[in-house]
Amino acid sequence: MLNKTVQFFRYPLMMRYSPLMGIKNRNYSLTGNTNVSSDSELDLMRSRLIYQSRKRGILENCIIFTSFADKYLKTFNCDQLQKYDALINSKFDEWDLYAWSIGSKPAPQEFDNDIMKLLKDHVQKRS
Repeated sequence: MLNKTVQFFRYPLMMRYSPLMGIKNRNYSLTGNTNVSSDSELDLMRSRLIYQSRKRGILENCIIFTSFADKYLKTFNCDQLQKYDALINSKFDEWDLYAWSIGSKPAPQEFDNDIMKLLKDHVQKRS
């Protein structure tokens, strides 16, 4: 009996298909793509982004992105949410995100948008 139970739980739930999995493999070049069709999908996206904002690789980004997400994500439209998603799930490392948000390094052109400006303003007001 125990052997069958162990086999039942052999494959983790993460191996199943989910639109939230495989974030690093998404194509973020089309941030204007608004295929999110319902409010529930937007709420799910907000929830995922809030979680990802809290669980960053370095403490500095945890503080910056958590306070930013708590303040602004509930008011973002679909396009803004996709831009924020592209920013925090980009191929760049946490130190680059930190440098861009505090303004010590210029952000790449693909992220130099209204979300980055809002993030920089948020960091300047908190310091």
